[in-house]
Amino acid sequence: MPASFCERLVDSLESHSSSTAMRIVGSDAATYTFGELLDQLRSIAWRLGAEGVAKGERIALIGENHPKWAISYLGTVYHGAVIVPLDPHGEIETITNFLNNSEAKAAFLSPDQIERFVSIRERLGHDIKAVVWDMETDVAGFDRFEDWAATRYPEEFISQIPEAHGPDMAVLMYTSGTTGTPKGVPMTHANILAELEGVNHVLELTDKEKILSLLPLFHNYLQIVNL
Repeated sequence: MPASFCERLVDSLESHSSSTAMRIVGSDAATYTFGELLDQLRSIAWRLGAEGVAKGERIALIGENHPKWAISYLGTVYHGAVIVPLDPHGEIETITNFLNNSEAKAAFLSPDQIERFVSIRERLGHDIKAVVWDMETDVAGFDRFEDWAATRYPEEFISQIPEAHGPDMAVLMYTSGTTGTPKGVPMTHANILAELEGVNHVLELTDKEKILSLLPLFHNYLQIVNL
């Protein structure tokens, strides 16, 4: 059994490299194999390091359900940074507060978030790198996700064991605030492994199953990590 969540993730993706990992229903264009997923999340992880993001630093994720949401999520965790998934329909002021509180260094966005993120940057009072998937035209101050996901990493990066392990934080999730001030809830790599073991024990998932994601992905990280 791999020693960490990231090692288990790599083991799973490599073992099923030619099989379909994710797709959007009704769209042949948005289909990814496990091998393609692994290559792109490694590119994201490598690029985060090249951009100066250190282990344990926070990266926001604001967007609609999409395979590139998952790649952003897993690439960040693979790098050893902490992913902060946020409600793409949240109030601008609320998201601004979450970004301030988490001290996010960068953000992955779906294209519908560009205009909102301009306002968020203004409220933050400082720049924060933004990477957008499926941008139809270049927008000043926003990087293309597809460029990040195509970043070439050195061959030796493949054999390096990801640094993050059990007690390291992987995810910072914010509560809705319905009973008080929203709070950031940290989830460690060990928490994720324990959740995976519990889900697999109850559902007895195999590589023959398909999972349909209806809920917003920011609500339920286990839809992403249970590959």
